[in-house]
Amino acid sequence: MTVEIRRNFRGYRALIVCPEGQDRTVLIQQLGQLGVNTIALKGPFEDAPDELFDLVFFDDEMGRQLGDIERVIDTVQGPAIALIGSDAPSSVSWVIERRACGYLTKPLRKTGILANLMIAFHSFNERCKTLQHINHLEQQVRARQVVCTAVIDVVERTSITVNDAFSLLRTVSMKRRLPLEDLAAMVISGELAVAALAEELDTTH
Repeated sequence: MTVEIRRNFRGYRALIVCPEGQDRTVLIQQLGQLGVNTIALKGPFEDAPDELFDLVFFDDEMGRQLGDIERVIDTVQGPAIALIGSDAPSSVSWVIERRACGYLTKPLRKTGILANLMIAFHSFNERCKTLQHINHLEQQVRARQVVCTAVIDVVERTSITVNDAFSLLRTVSMKRRLPLEDLAAMVISGELAVAALAEELDTTH
């Protein structure tokens, strides 16, 4: 299966949270060659411009020493890429907890930045798709719970079977041109009486 990966980042905006020095210089230069516009902050306590950024680079050592870097990362609706200076497990764990989608090891080199961008954006997009899918499934589960609760309510208030109760709800929802879940919610809330369901169906027939 062919994986679609973005290769062109021209016009993108990157926020860089990194102390002044060679690493920041190399990063800004290489991103500039790729057509990426950059804004650099001296630290996590500096307010980021009120602009939209496509990604953020953050220095792990500065973040661990000064803290509060999550505030900056959360302002960017895109992948976070860490600049790592240590292979210590505690450092790596800290970066993972910041939900980084990629990393560059310090001292930074000119090579590898484009590859890191490609991987980071692919990882970020896949993560977003997964979260959207999970949210959709959770909504489906909640909707089915509402329908099941309404079916049980109908069964308890009438002498019909579970299958007949479900069929009744489905038929009335089609008649009213309402989603089944919405009709079920009306039954549970008492907005629509159970007795009115059968009467409405009898009237239709």
